[in-house]
Amino acid sequence: MLVSFYNNNMLKRVNRETIDNLNNEQLMVLYANNKNNAQRAFAVLYERHKGPLYRFVLKSINNEAQTDELFQDLWFRIIQHKDSFNPKQKFTTWAYTIARRLLIDFYRKQGKRFEQAFDEAMPEHNEEPTGSYALPEQVLQQKRHARALQQAVTELPPEQREVFLLFHEGDLSLQQIADITDQPKERIKSRYRYAVKKLKNTLQVLL
Repeated sequence: MLVSFYNNNMLKRVNRETIDNLNNEQLMVLYANNKNNAQRAFAVLYERHKGPLYRFVLKSINNEAQTDELFQDLWFRIIQHKDSFNPKQKFTTWAYTIARRLLIDFYRKQGKRFEQAFDEAMPEHNEEPTGSYALPEQVLQQKRHARALQQAVTELPPEQREVFLLFHEGDLSLQQIADITDQPKERIKSRYRYAVKKLKNTLQVLL
């Protein structure tokens, strides 16, 4: 049970002020086990992750109306399956796994995979990989390059595009992406590396 991860005394001591300082996993435990603070815990989780999760879905299907529907379904499933969350797992890994499954179902019904457009430059990521495999900082930061990056990303193979989106938009580690996609980490790293190399080559032509 979730409550076994944190003892009852810890749950009882939580108040409105301390809730804001809890990590994602603690918030899920609180949401699932503490009726008095469940709404506040969920509200904090939602505020932290609504933006990245929404953009991940939107940039995967490029349709605001359908994104709104999938986004609501995503949070409904998070609520519905709160008791199945394992606090030893990162909340982001769990949430993006749910999001990815929703997208897979959507793609299957639509007969397509990752036919998305990038509406803005990708944010700078503070985790590996770095160096020669990192995107040029100026490309990520400057708005005027957004359209070129959008076009370059849409030309990536689906598997590479998925990894790129999860890494930059979801702010996930390569290991988390490996867990979500059920692929070896080295394969994920390779997909990201090839994605970045292709993006660099495409951007050199477009810019």
